[in-house]
Amino acid sequence: MKHLFWLLLLLMQTFVPAKGDTGTDSLHAVLSNLPPEERLAKLNELANRNFNQDQGMYARWLYKEAVVLQDEEYRATALYQLARYYYAKNPDSMRYYITEAEPLFLSQKRYEDLFRMKAWNLYSLSAEGNQEVVLPIARELIDLARELNYPEGEEMANQALANFYMRHELKQEAMTLYVEVLSAMERRNAPIVKRFNILRQLVNASLPEEDHDRFLEQMKACLQECEAKGMTELDAEVSLDYGWYVYYRTLASDANQARDKESARKNLEKAEALVNKNNWTREKSTIDNIKVYYYELVGQYNEAIALTDSLIEHFKSVNKQTVALQMLKLKGEMCYKAGLGMDAAEMYQQYIDLNDSITSRKYYSDLANWRTQHDVDKLELENKQMELETSKIHTQLLLMGGGLILLVLVCLLLGFISYSRHKYGQQLKLAKEKAEEADRLKSTFLANMNHEIRTPLNAIVGFSQILVDEDDRSVREEYLNIIQNNNNLLQRLISDVLDLSKIESNSMSFTYQDVNLPELMRDIYKATLLRVPEGVSLELKTCESLTFFTDSNRLTQIITNLLNNAIKHTEKGVIRFGYEVMDAEVQFFVEDTGKGIPADKLETIFSRFVQLNDWNKGVGLGLAICKGLITKMGGTIEVASELGKGSVFRVVLPIKD
Repeated sequence: MKHLFWLLLLLMQTFVPAKGDTGTDSLHAVLSNLPPEERLAKLNELANRNFNQDQGMYARWLYKEAVVLQDEEYRATALYQLARYYYAKNPDSMRYYITEAEPLFLSQKRYEDLFRMKAWNLYSLSAEGNQEVVLPIARELIDLARELNYPEGEEMANQALANFYMRHELKQEAMTLYVEVLSAMERRNAPIVKRFNILRQLVNASLPEEDHDRFLEQMKACLQECEAKGMTELDAEVSLDYGWYVYYRTLASDANQARDKESARKNLEKAEALVNKNNWTREKSTIDNIKVYYYELVGQYNEAIALTDSLIEHFKSVNKQTVALQMLKLKGEMCYKAGLGMDAAEMYQQYIDLNDSITSRKYYSDLANWRTQHDVDKLELENKQMELETSKIHTQLLLMGGGLILLVLVCLLLGFISYSRHKYGQQLKLAKEKAEEADRLKSTFLANMNHEIRTPLNAIVGFSQILVDEDDRSVREEYLNIIQNNNNLLQRLISDVLDLSKIESNSMSFTYQDVNLPELMRDIYKATLLRVPEGVSLELKTCESLTFFTDSNRLTQIITNLLNNAIKHTEKGVIRFGYEVMDAEVQFFVEDTGKGIPADKLETIFSRFVQLNDWNKGVGLGLAICKGLITKMGGTIEVASELGKGSVFRVVLPIKD
């Protein structure tokens, strides 16, 4: 049974029978006797080997079997094979199969096949000239790769995007993107064949000579690396011999252009030897094409003319009319150089006829496209007319029920007016209460300011007067310390009022720079440690290394205010502070074991002039200033507290570039 299967497989590779032919029936009979898993595997192998010759027959067969057997993995594989078959034949069909296959590949986490198919879509859109959709689809593919954390997918998208740039003569952008993908592949030690494929695209592109030679040297180094590792294949589809063939073929073409006869001869011989060794019939036309230009270079015009006939027929058969046209022109030039005037004239006449035919075909093709577009526009216009008629009917129906709806609307309007008047009255009452509260707070603020300013001022004036009459040096120093402390207190009070005024008037300035955050936190710790009373310990959490782009003075002011607030309300216990680095932000915290904050004060603690009780020192501006600074810096602040157990203040600031 196994021998019969492989015999049929060999026959099917050289001949694809029509539906109902004996070959297909025999193969179907052999496959039907295989176990399900083995049958699916054989069909997949057939689809792989013949994907470009069997009109997608094996892939469709595999798809039907997978659906019947409810095998989602092989169903996805069959869709991949169908998309690959239609890639160069019918892009719209390819896109249909990609859409059906995508959820299967995502669920099976077969990201490489998924992104390869989506890259084919980008290549086909670029070839079709759909410039408007290429960039958005490429961006969606890159975003999907990042979402799935699959860097190879981003590389595939960038390769397709570079191909788009190259097609539209944006060669510098294309080369930059290709080099970026190459660097990413080298960093993650990607398979050599992927780097080779990019280098092959670069050396085939019309780049400046310096860049072309550089990429050609990288290709050579890549192939030498494979030889050093004892590799004979770059992957299952590309052999090392084929890699060297591409390299020598490129060198031969370059030598032809540079008019270097000896280099062209040597590299052409090496490339042709590899083609003959591996029996690559599909590459024979490429070698013959290079030979034509080599024979023209060395003056062997008769040999060149003999090759052009088969090449012209070949290019016509594969629908490369432009290349065939170029070859006709070259043959005419060589006939002229060989002294074959009549033949040259005949070639030029054929060239003119073919050129006219291609131009005419393009004209009629464009005309057909315009006519198709006209028909589409006409259908759209008819659809819009139908929609307009439908809208008229709907309007008439609405008018019939308009009276009832209007009555309902009037009732609703009267109810809304009544509700609005009631709500407006409540708003006026609330506004009056807020105004009275603001006036009360203002009066309290002025009274507190009067008291807070007079207290240090009286101490400064009083001790300054008695300082003159005091002779004892130690007493004088004590008076001086009292004066200095009250002077600092007065300055800090005035500074707080000014800061709050600047924040509210939006005139506060910020100076951003890179700050060594652990070092800044240690400086704050040392400065605060001097103010901590006995019975209270100050702890700084271990700081993660971070260079933070911020205003160091404002950040210091925020953390210091929170620490001072904790010191003021903590008689014994511990005060901890530090920070944690998140994905795109830094979270600072100040934690104490003090009195805590009553639940009814938590919502207003960051407002101006708010204090926990009337015996606290200060006017209640510290937390309001912190709130204002943090908001201006794009961050947030929040507090969690339990009365009698302490409080935790958390400040979140974004990490900026």
